Amino acid sequence: MDPALHNGDNVGPYRVVTRLGEGGMGEVYLAVDTRLDRSVALKVLPPAMAQDRTRMERFEREAKTASALNHPNVAHIYEIGEDRGIHFLAMEFIEGAPLDKRIGGKPLAAREISDIGAQVADALDAAHSKGIVHRDIKPANIMITPRGLVKVLDFGLAKVIERVPSSSFMETRAVSAAGMLLGTVDYMSPEQALGRDIDHRSDIFSLGIVLYQMATGRVPFGAKSPSETIARILEAQPEAMARFNYELPAELDRIVRKCLEKDRERRYQSARDVMVDLKELTRDHEPAPAAYAPSKIRAVIVDDEDLARQILREYLKRDSDVEIVAECANGFAAVKAVAEHKPDLIFLDVQMPKLDGFEVLELVDRDVAVVFVTAFDQYAMKAFDAAAVDYLLKPFGPDRLQATLQRVRRRLGEHQPAPAATELRTAARPPEQYVDRIVVRDGARVQIIPVSKLDYAEAQDDYVSLHSEKKSYLKQQTISSLESALDPALFVRVHRSFIVNIERISKIEPYTKDTRVVLLADGSQIPVSRTGYARLKELLER
Repeated sequence: MDPALHNGDNVGPYRVVTRLGEGGMGEVYLAVDTRLDRSVALKVLPPAMAQDRTRMERFEREAKTASALNHPNVAHIYEIGEDRGIHFLAMEFIEGAPLDKRIGGKPLAAREISDIGAQVADALDAAHSKGIVHRDIKPANIMITPRGLVKVLDFGLAKVIERVPSSSFMETRAVSAAGMLLGTVDYMSPEQALGRDIDHRSDIFSLGIVLYQMATGRVPFGAKSPSETIARILEAQPEAMARFNYELPAELDRIVRKCLEKDRERRYQSARDVMVDLKELTRDHEPAPAAYAPSKIRAVIVDDEDLARQILREYLKRDSDVEIVAECANGFAAVKAVAEHKPDLIFLDVQMPKLDGFEVLELVDRDVAVVFVTAFDQYAMKAFDAAAVDYLLKPFGPDRLQATLQRVRRRLGEHQPAPAATELRTAARPPEQYVDRIVVRDGARVQIIPVSKLDYAEAQDDYVSLHSEKKSYLKQQTISSLESALDPALFVRVHRSFIVNIERISKIEPYTKDTRVVLLADGSQIPVSRTGYARLKELLER
């Protein structure tokens, strides 16, 4: 298509200097405001495009929404006008480069990622506070000035929640048809890809994709076609960022994955929260003074592969302050070794015979620092960095291990308490996948209870009492965590303090006016609340 304007042409009070680019919504020129003698970016909608109602509405929407924002990280709109059938939008000219050029298929440094991300989040927070959802956050719409200032552009797809009806499937298709396939589909949230109603949390998902791309040099859900990309956005989990950039702080990985939660209720609930976490990222990961760390780190290596243990052992020989006190080829040996040697650090494989890594965590002293070592990144990495100092994805090199040891020294120096392993294991379990056994430490022994033999569980403060085959076992775990780990087709929470295996139910009898009791096959009587009875009735009637 021939350009609408040429160098030296005048549009209103603006004289064109050069053409900067074009897109589905027209052309952009560098121009001079002849009244104020200042450079502006002039977005032009040629007469042919202006006849398209959708394009014209989007053009005007960009002017209205962006001009409503007065924020240093949002490009300023000067005016909207028309001259000889050419509609134009005059805005702040930003010297610099778009973020997609800065990335260029390569990871950025963690400090730069957090700085750029925090500025974008700040801009989004300002927009969201006025009810504006951008809906097209992507690197091409983020400019970086030579001094590192971020400017968010292109509010042409923005939605004012209070005034604009919810987006429809046809509207989402129109976005693609208007030339937005150069990046928009890759940065859509699940709800946007489905054409459902969206809110500000859609922008947070898109920001998570941008953060992922800055960290790895690639988009998390990229595929060969838009339909395949959308399918991955809806169903697939992104590959672990550590596969492409071993130098990333674990906290950045946590931030990105929280942004990329497919259920928006589990995402960050505000862009401001993202901004705060990103701003604190650098400070939180400054090395702790060495004086606080132990002079000698006593470590246990747990891995069922001989070669994996050998490689790790050879790498650790280079560090004089690390002493390997035990090596274990399975989970049972690991539990015993930790109890005997009381190490500072465990290098823990995840997939092992007898007990997996998460089950080992449930049975050992939680004051010990943990580094997961695994060849599988399908485990939820949010549980890894929450439970562990770090995670090493096989194969890894000595440089990556050195970065991990620095984090270990910092964690040991700070004496950070670790969360309950049972909660972390629940978080790490893939959706719709439930436990088939429960491990309990009984003195020096480890009991494994198949869930098929679990009769019922009773809450006792921060513990649960597990009843199986006329025996009971006390386990440190909340009743809510246990409930989420069990298959809801087989187990039902009949009372705030009780979960029952429905296959053990003999009959249900009235107890008081509003309550009932469940009689189990072994004679146990379990109280049933009104809500619990409704759940139980629904399950039994299926």
